[in-house]
Formats: sequence, structure tokens, C-alpha cells
Amino acid sequence: MLKSILSARTKGLMALAALLLFVVPTAAQAAKWYVDNTLGEVKPEEKKTPATPRPVQLIFEFQRDGAPNPRATKEVKPWIIEALQKSGAFSEVLETPVAGGAVLSVTFNNIVKKEDVDKAKKDGFRAGLGFGLFGGVVATDRYDVTFEYLPGEGAASIKTLVQHALHMKYGKKDVEIPGTQVKNVTEAVKTVVRQATDRGVNNLVSDPAFPQ
Repeated sequence: MLKSILSARTKGLMALAALLLFVVPTAAQAAKWYVDNTLGEVKPEEKKTPATPRPVQLIFEFQRDGAPNPRATKEVKPWIIEALQKSGAFSEVLETPVAGGAVLSVTFNNIVKKEDVDKAKKDGFRAGLGFGLFGGVVATDRYDVTFEYLPGEGAASIKTLVQHALHMKYGKKDVEIPGTQVKNVTEAVKTVVRQATDRGVNNLVSDPAFPQ
């Protein structure tokens, strides 16, 4: 059953997949999850780190179509913090003011397109009639991730935008997915968050204005 694939921690993050819970009943084939390949990993030869990392205060918000999603913010924030800590760009990542006054604002906006929702409803109904065996659904969640780094009081901020996507396939649908399959929705969302964070931070550190 598709509902069993979505954990309580992550089902609020997948707008289209959550929608399908109501239009696709019990089926013989489970959903498959794919992380879009367009962004990918930051390659070793691309990676930039400052010579002297400094502490930073994190301000994070998860949104759906620009509206705050407090539940998703709470669930995703630890993954963002972990990715920032592992990036090597900062000596500390805190949610309170830090020495030097550096602030990093990260906004993770899940964009839901009406045409995607309408198509998911239509395809989901058809797949449900055949228990997923004679039809299927492909749904995509798109994310705009905005990073804004303020080095300190009076300094100009540095901004970058990273776009990512997560795909879901349910039922028997012969279509090539432009992504890498992962084992479940939790791993899918974690990978999207980590890749987007790694890329965004690397973009910031690569900016000449980033303190080295």
C-alpha cells in the first residue's frame, strides 16, 4: 500500500505524493523514489572551503509554494545542520547569535504546479482501477532553495539559488525517470536536502566576497 511507504516524518514534505494517498488505493506495486540527476554531488575538484572557517547562525524555513510549513521545517532542520557542519565551511553552526555576527538564511521552497497536481489525480485514479498493474503515476516535487549569507554587521550579503527535484513512480508505467533510485522516501528527501545544501554552500564559499 502506498501509504505505508511514506513515513510520518516525511509525508508532509511530498506534496504530490501525499496527494496520491487519497487517489491511489492498495496496489500490487509499491512506489519508487528517484533523486533528480541534474544537480548531483559537488565533485572533489569543485569543492571550496575557507582557510579559516568561522561560526554562523542558521535561520531555516521550509515552505510550500512560499508559505511556511512549520512541521516540515522542524523535521528537515537537523538534516540541514548536519550538512552544513560536514561542509567544512563553518567552524560551528548554531541557532543563536555567534561571535562576529555571521548569519546564514536557508529557505527550502517546495513548488507545487497545478498542472502536476491535476495530472497526478487523473493518473492516480487510472492506476488505482488496475491496482497499479495497467497504469501508473509519475509525480515530481520541485524545490527552490535560497541561501543568503551575511558575513557580519554592516557587510553585504551573498546570495545563491539552488534548484532540485524529487521524482516518484507508482504502478506499471514505462517511462524513463531522470534520477537515481533510492530505497525510500526518507532517504530521497535526505539526499535532496544534502545535495542542495552542499551545492548552495559551495556556491557561497566560491564567491570572492566570502571571508577566507
